[in-house]
Amino acid sequence: MANFSTIGILGGMGPEATNRLCSLITANTPATNDQDHIPVISYNNSRIPDRVSGLRGDGESPLPEMIRTAQVLEQAGADILLLPCNLAHAYLEDLRRAVQIPILDMIEETVKFIVANYPHCLRVGLLASTPTIEFGIYEKAFRRDRQASLLVPPPDVQEAKVMRAIYGSDGIKSGHKAAPLRLLSEAAQFLTDQGAEIIIAGCTEVSLVLNPQNSPFVVIDPLEVIARVAVELAMRNETASSRQKALTSNQG
Repeated sequence: MANFSTIGILGGMGPEATNRLCSLITANTPATNDQDHIPVISYNNSRIPDRVSGLRGDGESPLPEMIRTAQVLEQAGADILLLPCNLAHAYLEDLRRAVQIPILDMIEETVKFIVANYPHCLRVGLLASTPTIEFGIYEKAFRRDRQASLLVPPPDVQEAKVMRAIYGSDGIKSGHKAAPLRLLSEAAQFLTDQGAEIIIAGCTEVSLVLNPQNSPFVVIDPLEVIARVAVELAMRNETASSRQKALTSNQG
């Protein structure tokens, strides 16, 4: 039986994206039987307040409930934590200080993936929630890279197509797929017309709908990227070994 680190998923942001991340971990694990798979603990906590209103200051902060969820996962035996929400990475450093296990950075890993696999790409389009853009979640990571420039939709396209696709009455959060795919495809085409060579599905709801199989665009899915990184790390079992050493040291 394989001895892997246990992956914890701090979920509920949103619930469908959380479940998809679990599926991607399974799909990216080289296994021939049940025992070859990586242990995963998923806490699909729908009680976490909305990140958008929380960051804008007109709603309850999600951080306390996110910290509680992370600590529950740590106590349950997780060795690595993942956040299946791009915007939630605005709270990443606060979360890291609240637990003793590593939390992987999906934003940083996505940018590293693009740099490694598309080294000649000069313009990257971003389809994400407005706060993800406003708070520079991806812009900061690309600025450190200094290779590609980041293109985002203008405010009218952002609101009428991207935000409507995610949060509208016929949007992804409400369980719809067909209308959001049309809206996001139009937004992606706009960015492509502006010179974008790659489109980042920078909201996990976006990646539930828009992908390379149903569009002509080169779509990068951060959930897919972080699933692969987490599988590789878990299979090396380094975090579990480090965690066990720390527990032994504390007990001594």
